[in-house]
Amino acid sequence: MSSAITPMLPDLEGKRVLVTGGSSGIGKAAAFAFDANLCHVALLGRRLERLDAVAKQLKHGVSIVADLTKEEDMKRAFKETIEKLGGLDILVNSGGVDLDNMSNDETAFINDFKLHVTGNLTLIRAAEEELIKNKGAIVNISSGAAVVPRKEMHSYGVAKAALDKLTKDLAFEFAPKGVRVNSIVPAVINTEGFDEMAERVGVPKEDIMAKLAPKHVMGRVGEPWECAAPIVFLASNAASFITGVNLLVDGGATLGYWFNQTPLLG
Repeated sequence: MSSAITPMLPDLEGKRVLVTGGSSGIGKAAAFAFDANLCHVALLGRRLERLDAVAKQLKHGVSIVADLTKEEDMKRAFKETIEKLGGLDILVNSGGVDLDNMSNDETAFINDFKLHVTGNLTLIRAAEEELIKNKGAIVNISSGAAVVPRKEMHSYGVAKAALDKLTKDLAFEFAPKGVRVNSIVPAVINTEGFDEMAERVGVPKEDIMAKLAPKHVMGRVGEPWECAAPIVFLASNAASFITGVNLLVDGGATLGYWFNQTPLLG
């Protein structure tokens, strides 16, 4: 697509939003989408200069430096969010991943669980009382790797599958308290991570995207704004009766496309 389409939802105006992984990719796109809806947005990440570069483009954006894998950082980050925004209504957990450093050893499993499961849970628990008070919403960012097996992505896929299960468990826990919890499950999204990968391997990014496009029934990879739109929707009152959903945003990548393209006989 040549341009982003941002849902405009009046109930979001003035809402206070914390987006982890907000300096790039899906998190960055979500920050712009919430900003377009006149929200106050805090961006959380490890690199201040990258966070500030995005925050300066927002009407009401602030930066919070923290590491998702460190429990004390998450607790401090929440307190800093409250200080800078005056409260919290929406939490988007979009912590990123290094596409060039995936492995399947024990260390990788531990690191991926810290980043995608326990780190998110620590932040959610820190924000729990505030979100309940404001009848807020949580949107977690999962991955198609949680659904489709990939031999080189065991630790990442298992961690994201655990995040989807955690999403449902927390939705069940928080529903009586007025807080909705959902996740989106993207396939390949055209983010800055692939720019960095292309540079490292010495292959044009367009070639990488072209190779990955046929793995989606729609014949192309997704764009960050195509994930930001459902994130904004799930955080809004337009989704007021939706909780515990792992929403596929995958261009049909998880439909068994390759299997269905292979004749059963002959």
